[in-house]
Amino acid sequence: MAAMPPQLHQCETRRVGFVLVPGFALTSFSLAIEALSVANALWGEVAYEYRLYSGDVDPTATEVCSSNGVPIRVSGHCGDIEDSNLLFVCAYKKAAGYDGVALFSKLKALKKKGCRLASLSSGSFILAKAGVLGKTPCTLFNEQIATFKELYPAVTVDESIYTVGEGVFTCQGGTTALDMLLYIIGQDHGADFALKVSHQFCQDRIRTRDEIQNSRRYLELRMKSSCLGAAIELMESNIDAPYPIEVLAGKIGATVRTLEQVFRTHENTTPVNYYLQLRLRRARTLIEDTLLPIATVAQATGFASQSYFTKRFREAYGFSPSHLRSVKKL
Repeated sequence: MAAMPPQLHQCETRRVGFVLVPGFALTSFSLAIEALSVANALWGEVAYEYRLYSGDVDPTATEVCSSNGVPIRVSGHCGDIEDSNLLFVCAYKKAAGYDGVALFSKLKALKKKGCRLASLSSGSFILAKAGVLGKTPCTLFNEQIATFKELYPAVTVDESIYTVGEGVFTCQGGTTALDMLLYIIGQDHGADFALKVSHQFCQDRIRTRDEIQNSRRYLELRMKSSCLGAAIELMESNIDAPYPIEVLAGKIGATVRTLEQVFRTHENTTPVNYYLQLRLRRARTLIEDTLLPIATVAQATGFASQSYFTKRFREAYGFSPSHLRSVKKL
């Protein structure tokens, strides 16, 4: 269950701190700052007052360099933070080996006071080492997960784009920082206001985790082949009324021959069979997770008749839909 934000009046300014650890990721930091700035502009007053702090082990540092060498001026050292409603730990390069005692101590003290803590990019390493995650799962860049699990085997790693726990938020970094910030702003000021903020970033609505992860998967498919990703995305959004392959090919500007070659190369199957297996997997999920009649499931996954659906289902799984339903009831 997500922790509730500190009980502040809707118009009361929330004090936000950003701790910049040397080598922090500039993209996620910039998006977080932009989200709060947009929220202030739309709110009509200072909804979020933010300050930047150095996470450098040198307490005299006045600038902190990001991973790409861009220096950012800070107003003080993390050890000087007196109070905050929300504190972001921004890190990336060498975060796993960070050993800033002053920051660890400050994180523990602020967490005890009820301050919400958040990490951008690899800040989860620092929250874990400070011992403030508790039972909260965390997330970070995929390539860093193995190292994190080795260092902190007791901490659950969630491979979603961001996590929400007991007063702790973590995200993978990059553009996912914006999604996490929109969630936090929604907590503080309501979903409608968060939606207004999202519009300023050319998002027509706040995306769900599944939607973001799907868009990432579609991008990866398109990197293999532009028409492969486009075809699969179109297939997945048209399960109940599947397109004939000729129509689908036309909609993505490809020929049937090209589509067949692409699916054979990257998926080792035909587009017709891929589409069929996709629909059957959706049907199986509906049978396992709902009490919908088998005939309704068949219709919802684009099969003209229950008998034909049963035949193809049995061919794919070795048992009938009704058998699966009866087993699930046991």
